[in-house]
Amino acid sequence: MSKLLGKELTEELFNRLKGDDITSKTGKAIVIVTVDEDGWAHPAMLSYYEVVAKDRSRIDLAIGKTSTTAKNLRRTGKITLLATDSGMNYYLKGNGREVKESMEEVPFMSLFRVELEQLLEDQEPDAAITSGVTFSRPWKREVSQIVEKIFDGVRSAL
Repeated sequence: MSKLLGKELTEELFNRLKGDDITSKTGKAIVIVTVDEDGWAHPAMLSYYEVVAKDRSRIDLAIGKTSTTAKNLRRTGKITLLATDSGMNYYLKGNGREVKESMEEVPFMSLFRVELEQLLEDQEPDAAITSGVTFSRPWKREVSQIVEKIFDGVRSAL
């Protein structure tokens, strides 16, 4: 059963999302959920390179500007992020708005800002979370450069 913690990130979660020590999070994903036009939950995934907490109640996201996720967020402004990894499981619910239709160095990405409305923790004492969603991709120089540009754009956004 989830427990409401308030409207701000915990110290642990803020430190995890603020964009420091990003290489330790390579290959880890954050599941996000928006609502589509038919009222269905629409899941998607972002890497930690696309998510940066600016403070304890505000998170910036880089999302593909023509994606269904971006369209849903523009239309409803509602989003939930699932930050799950070994020993932790949080649901971050918030209101999002587009702050840049095209990011300068990566024009196919939009920048969204999420103001947190609820932070919930869902960690059962007798059912420990052992991992989050992970991925791997073959190393390619051009992909690594794009990922770095996306991260720099999200991190440097005011």
